[in-house]
Amino acid sequence: MSRLPDAAALAKVRSVVVPVAGLFRLSRFPATEPYFAVKGAYRFDDPAGLPDPTGNPGAATFGVLYVAQDAETAFCESVIHGNSRFVAGSYEVSDAELGERHLVTFTHRSRKRLTVADLTGDALKALGLNNDISAGSDYSIPQQWAAALHAAHPILDGIRYVSRQHNSAHCFALFDRSDVIRDSSFALPEDVIDGLCESFNVKRV
Repeated sequence: MSRLPDAAALAKVRSVVVPVAGLFRLSRFPATEPYFAVKGAYRFDDPAGLPDPTGNPGAATFGVLYVAQDAETAFCESVIHGNSRFVAGSYEVSDAELGERHLVTFTHRSRKRLTVADLTGDALKALGLNNDISAGSDYSIPQQWAAALHAAHPILDGIRYVSRQHNSAHCFALFDRSDVIRDSSFALPEDVIDGLCESFNVKRV
């Protein structure tokens, strides 16, 4: 079920606390992280960032950083989702794509934990929603929820949701007011890449 947010539902939103040190992102451009998206292109972006019918850019009021609970989920959400084909029983990903990704971790200048809206499990169902908000291809309703949550609950640093690409795990859409900063980044070692490829049936080409 997909439904737009309303005041009654927003009043029942539950939150969870997550450690900043437990958030990961696989990035091509680690030096520019964290990257807070503002163009309305991704699931929980501010819809105000979408271009108008003539193609002029919108004016987002907040940016969104997409991170995952572990490296495996980040691998599925970035490398497999965006840069692979499923051919003859396996995903095909180029060696160049695998080699240019860096695992980025984050920190905060004053806090070890963030408070995020919980759009998973019982908390999701209590809002009259199902996992279409995390797995559907139409981003218009998730973006409306992101904007409504951002406006209605200033305490929230972002949203927890089920990973579409690794549905036993969670991803997080962090608002720019979370104020996370990059902690460390490093290229994935070859043995780690090989292990991820084996786990997720990826053929290097």
